Amino acid sequence: MHAAVAPLHPPMVGSEDALRQLGSRSQVPIWMPWPLPLGWLVSGIQHAGDEHTGPVATVLACSGPNPLTVELDDLSADLLLVAEQPGVGLGARLAGLEALDPGGRIIGGSPGLKLVAAGHDTPLWAVDVDGVSAFVGEAAGVWLWALTWPGTAAAVLLEQFELRDACDPDNVFDLPYGALSPRLE
Repeated sequence: MHAAVAPLHPPMVGSEDALRQLGSRSQVPIWMPWPLPLGWLVSGIQHAGDEHTGPVATVLACSGPNPLTVELDDLSADLLLVAEQPGVGLGARLAGLEALDPGGRIIGGSPGLKLVAAGHDTPLWAVDVDGVSAFVGEAAGVWLWALTWPGTAAAVLLEQFELRDACDPDNVFDLPYGALSPRLE
């Protein structure tokens, strides 16, 4: 028996109104790196879920300068932060996996890095995928995926920021917004 498939909605250019509207209906966090790394901006949001249950998966895209440029083509970078209920598969899809979860692709027994999400240390494990740096863990009772392109851009995850839930009305952000990230299209 298979679970119902949550419909994936088209990506939207980020805005304060779009974040507030999505956040008011979402069953999962909308993770926002705060403060944004220097030179970075919000470059889109997307969600999966129906009108009755609301979003069961969210993704927030940020774009900015690659903190670890190796080649001339790697000057800019993208970071996608995905929150999803188990069995949705949005994070895996964005990472290029065909499964709903990372399964046996998790690398090693200990976490590859730790982020602070909603005030809690959150271990994330590296996932073996091509063309992207992918990390997965659990925060606020749901999957948390952190995906970066190019792979060297994972260095941005070492910046001093906390993941805050944009669904929380007490979190007020003054954010720069930019064009839609091609990683969401």
